[in-house]
Amino acid sequence: MKPTNSPRTTAQRWTGRRPGRRHAGLRIGALQRDLLFLVAAAVVAALAILPGRTGEGTSIATMQLVGQMAAMIVAAIGLNLVAGLTRLVSLGQGAFYALGAYAFSYLLLDVGLPALPAMLVTVLGCAGVGAVVALGSLRLRGPEFTMITLALAVLVQQILLRWPELGAASGYPNPLQHGTGLLDPVSVLGFEFDPPLTGGVVATAMVPIAVITVVALVLYRNLCRSAWGRSLRAVGESDMLAAHLGVNVFWRKTAALALSSALGAVGGIFYVLIYAHVQPESFDLFLSISILLAVLLGGGGTVLGPVIGSAVIVWLQQSQVLDGVTSFEQEHLSSSWYLSTPGLLGVLLILVLFLMPQGITGTLAKLWSHRAGQTTSVETEPGIAGGGDERRVVRLLEQPDQMRDGAQALLLTDVTKRFGGLVAVDALDLSVDYGSVHAIIGPNGAGKSTVANLVTGVYRPGSGSVAFEGTELSTRRPHDIARLGVARTFQTPQLFSSETVLENVKAGFADTASLPWWKASLKPPGQYRREAELDRDARALLARVGLAHDERTLAGALAYGKARALEIARALARQPRLLILDEPAAGLNSTEVAVLGELLMELRRDGMALVVVEHHMDLVASVADVVTCMAEGRVLARGTAAEVLADQEVVAAYLGRPAEDGGETLTDPRPAGGGQA
Repeated sequence: MKPTNSPRTTAQRWTGRRPGRRHAGLRIGALQRDLLFLVAAAVVAALAILPGRTGEGTSIATMQLVGQMAAMIVAAIGLNLVAGLTRLVSLGQGAFYALGAYAFSYLLLDVGLPALPAMLVTVLGCAGVGAVVALGSLRLRGPEFTMITLALAVLVQQILLRWPELGAASGYPNPLQHGTGLLDPVSVLGFEFDPPLTGGVVATAMVPIAVITVVALVLYRNLCRSAWGRSLRAVGESDMLAAHLGVNVFWRKTAALALSSALGAVGGIFYVLIYAHVQPESFDLFLSISILLAVLLGGGGTVLGPVIGSAVIVWLQQSQVLDGVTSFEQEHLSSSWYLSTPGLLGVLLILVLFLMPQGITGTLAKLWSHRAGQTTSVETEPGIAGGGDERRVVRLLEQPDQMRDGAQALLLTDVTKRFGGLVAVDALDLSVDYGSVHAIIGPNGAGKSTVANLVTGVYRPGSGSVAFEGTELSTRRPHDIARLGVARTFQTPQLFSSETVLENVKAGFADTASLPWWKASLKPPGQYRREAELDRDARALLARVGLAHDERTLAGALAYGKARALEIARALARQPRLLILDEPAAGLNSTEVAVLGELLMELRRDGMALVVVEHHMDLVASVADVVTCMAEGRVLARGTAAEVLADQEVVAAYLGRPAEDGGETLTDPRPAGGGQA
């Protein structure tokens, strides 16, 4: 097949349509939704600070409450990038909140920087500290990472309590060292922003707090709903899966923690704008727990979750509700043993984790999606593809020059892999050409899936060479290999179970790994066009694998056959030149297997190189150009499907006994035994 230099997009090749009114409509609709969110956030912020316009004494407490909510919202949306999307539970956000407050105060008073440069230096400095913490802790996982961040929160507060230049336990500033206990009002371009501390003085500091909160929330929403946000959710689901989508997991986590730290610092700056003074007791471990609780209560990984959670937590802390519960405990239970406010919030955290793990917004979204699914679902046959136009032959990628029928795509030379004393792959030689299907078969434990893992960078060979288009892969990491044009599926479908079918496919596109965070946050006009293209391309792929009516369904709710189809669609989204499928027919019925075979033949005709690790012999016989049978890590036979499936040594290896006289062939797709391949 000849290369083509057509400028048409992937979606146009699938659908035969060029961009037109519908494309523009998609762009306008997305822009309108974003503007509506911006206006709604601005209106709510304006209404929240409106009572402070009079400067009356009664408005001071209200403005302080609103300011605390804003500070926690910004810190919580930062933590949500880490704990909500990447699922790294951090108890260190309070530390960056404290560092932001102290650094901003120090730069204003002792260094003498103007407010805007002081803010910028504070935010960038805390982002740098967050990146350093990430570099030293992200090799750890789960509770180990959480304990590191817990130690950070405790350490920062103890340092602040004992640092004389920052006032130690006396706070900063303090009359003994600075002659005053309050910072002067912040001034920007000649405008002074007074904190909500004095009756009769308008709390103008609430204006920049409201503006920055709205801007931060809009940028955060853009980030969550972008390809960069999808990459964080991919990391949260599985480091390995994210890497096979081309995401550099370590650096993506580092960037997320740096951004989270920067937003925590903004929360600290808000604290200074509200109170004009910092005290180390305000930044104890309970602050970090409160921010984490705000994320979990509102809904981790959601846009509005941190907003709702922060509002509830701050209101509970400042209202009389918790004090009333404490008084009830003292009067009716025990005056010595009772739960104070931190203890009651701790109980609330436990209840949220057990009764509402998806938080308020996550639970409401799930109920809404379930209701929508009940009322709008379309009944379809489970399988790899539907009928009619959805099963037409389509071209899934443009062919670069190297994708010529017969040109070599993959070459393994004398590859050996040992696990301790077990030789999983022994001196394997294997080559795969473009425009061909190379099937690898063999009994369980033969080393088939190990070969797939060696090619995709999960394992490194002990000796030998693995090359794709002449590029050595044995020293490369999975995300580097994916970016070269290699995609794969797994023995058990690896999906983002809490995301929709459409979002799962969109995560497969190259943007997930390549879009920079700043572009995702700012969302320039080109991103609206790109997101519309991704939606259309993803729907075209879903139609091709028979999931057109399931795009809003959560991936975790799919039947097994549809989950297989979805994983293949996501692998194709990256437009790979080499596709490795690890037992794609497992769990499929005969109709689904037949349609899968048709899809593989279409990909073959498009020039793609395919490696199929499979036990289903009917599928192997129908699609494979070359079959390699492995047993105990070695090549037992190689040739056409008819030759290998009739080889009596192959039959004996599968059956676990010598083949009968007269010859047998492999017709049963299920090998004896169980376990990993």
